[in-house]
Amino acid sequence: MSTATTNPDQQAPRRPVPTPSVLAARKYQKTQLTEGTEEEILATYAPVISQMVHRFAPLVKVTVDVDDLKNIASLALIQAAHGFDPGQGMSFESYARMRIRGSILDEIRKSQPLTRTEYSRRKELEATIEALRLEHNRQPEEVEIAERMGITVEQYRALLDRLRPVVFVPLHQMLEGDDEFSGGGTLEYQSADMTAEDPSESAGRHELHALIRERIQQLNRQQQKVLLLFYYEGLRMKDIAELLNVSESRVCQINTEAVISLRSYLKRRERV
Repeated sequence: MSTATTNPDQQAPRRPVPTPSVLAARKYQKTQLTEGTEEEILATYAPVISQMVHRFAPLVKVTVDVDDLKNIASLALIQAAHGFDPGQGMSFESYARMRIRGSILDEIRKSQPLTRTEYSRRKELEATIEALRLEHNRQPEEVEIAERMGITVEQYRALLDRLRPVVFVPLHQMLEGDDEFSGGGTLEYQSADMTAEDPSESAGRHELHALIRERIQQLNRQQQKVLLLFYYEGLRMKDIAELLNVSESRVCQINTEAVISLRSYLKRRERV
């Protein structure tokens, strides 16, 4: 009787070796979290926590203890592990990053809330930028904005520095709550149910993303680069400053103006 032989060329392809992050997520899915598995998850995602903390910490106006932010992010990671539902179609790393980012931004915003005066000035700035955009059919220059507001360019840039907390809202959440001043729901809680959105919410989110892309294309090249590099490429402000050959403070100002421009545009479209 002949013995069947296996042609090496016909062997099934070898499966890719799972990454440490995938293995950690699978271990969570199959077993109940214990102190040991929590430590393993913290060790696996330590680079993610460090990366996200060092991305956002330089944006704040006051000194924020980096170690405190890392502790808050670590707690958010463990909470994400306990609350993660693999049946929702989102990877654990994506869900964890969302929860970690929310916890970091929430803590930063709580440490430097807008005063009533700053809140009023932000509203004035939003209205000014959108009015000038409609008048000139383009993104207004900072000289034009400052002149319309009756202040110097230096005073305008100082205002952008004071309004920096406004950037602590992910672009897709710009119309989901205006709580920088009012103390509404935290980003962590807003983000917790994103995997369970219904089809109508998903359609609305896609429409919002389309509006954001449309408005970004109308911004000046420098603003477009900052938004792309920070929000989509994940670079730190320090790295962006080196690429654009400007100061880190200036990059923060450009980012703040761009985000406020997007907010004012989206709010007007929402009212149409």
